[in-house]
Amino acid sequence: MQQLRYTNQLSYLEMLILFCLKQLNGERSIYSIYHLLNGKKSAQTIQDAHLFELTRFFRVYESLSRELLEDIVKILASKGLIESGNPAHYFVTVKGNALLTEALEVHPFPNHLSGLRFSQLSQILWERLSLLVQVCSHFTYKENSYVPIQKGRQTQLWVKAFFSKRDSAEKTKIPYLIYRELMEVLDNKGIPIPDILVLRLSGYKHIGMTTGQAASRLGMDEVHYRVEFQGILHYICETVITNGARFPILYELVRDGSKSSALTLTSRQTMKLLHQGYSIEDISMFRNLKISTIEDHIVEIALNCPDFSIDPFVRAEEQQMIAELAEKTSSKQLRHLRDLLGGMDYFKIRLVLAKLGDSNVGTKII
Repeated sequence: MQQLRYTNQLSYLEMLILFCLKQLNGERSIYSIYHLLNGKKSAQTIQDAHLFELTRFFRVYESLSRELLEDIVKILASKGLIESGNPAHYFVTVKGNALLTEALEVHPFPNHLSGLRFSQLSQILWERLSLLVQVCSHFTYKENSYVPIQKGRQTQLWVKAFFSKRDSAEKTKIPYLIYRELMEVLDNKGIPIPDILVLRLSGYKHIGMTTGQAASRLGMDEVHYRVEFQGILHYICETVITNGARFPILYELVRDGSKSSALTLTSRQTMKLLHQGYSIEDISMFRNLKISTIEDHIVEIALNCPDFSIDPFVRAEEQQMIAELAEKTSSKQLRHLRDLLGGMDYFKIRLVLAKLGDSNVGTKII
């Protein structure tokens, strides 16, 4: 089994947080990293993920505590890798940048990691896939008595329905088909270690490894393993969604969740009212929310819906002015951009930056 080497100076979690701090560049507090890695689906967190090009890390470490984050930051500071600006805001030092570059050469982040897009769907995929493999294995050996590896009622009902709609001849083919599709989808240079996933699968007279056991077997620290595991699941999601005919069984596992909106529920409600012709002020009164909150929703909509027009909110000449300035300046501080634009409304700036894409997306002032 392939063993992975680590730099003596950085754990994987330290590398991950150091990378996030580099992207933030002192413009957000360390707690924005906490919300990002935990997957807090708020307008603020989603907008910041786009702004600082951190969308792939959304919800990759749900168990991260504030205390552990603070401890890691203290360790990085004690090593001279970061230095404090404002309270809880940090800049990566020259030494920190050099060590981060070295660490990423040894352990680059998974190519297919796409947390904001696939974190929810990949969880559904794993629950269904792991139970389906277990059921297929026992079905092959004609063993009907076993403890399901997944306890969730919805997952169990889904797998039961998956089998019940097939006749006996089709059922006998499923174990072979799922094996063939898994072998094909995992046979990719972007997945150098398929065992990251395979070691977790359970079957007849075999219990899959826990996260800790699999990480130990592969010579990884546990955070590294978790990120790589999610990278594989995200890759499978993307591959089977775009190649459904090639992977019909795997596609069926994600089909009913692949169209789910990336928007928060509250933003979807605001978008529905916008489509009905209501103004920002009307929606604010109707929903009993602040106008600034409705504006947050509209920025989130602009981020996630390519066809959404911002023309009703920002004149064409203002859009051009903001876009040209955003291209010239490297700062992601809205206050700085607003000063250069003669005090233009923050909402307009944020909307235009949202439409420009990940590298320029704006959010409200912290």
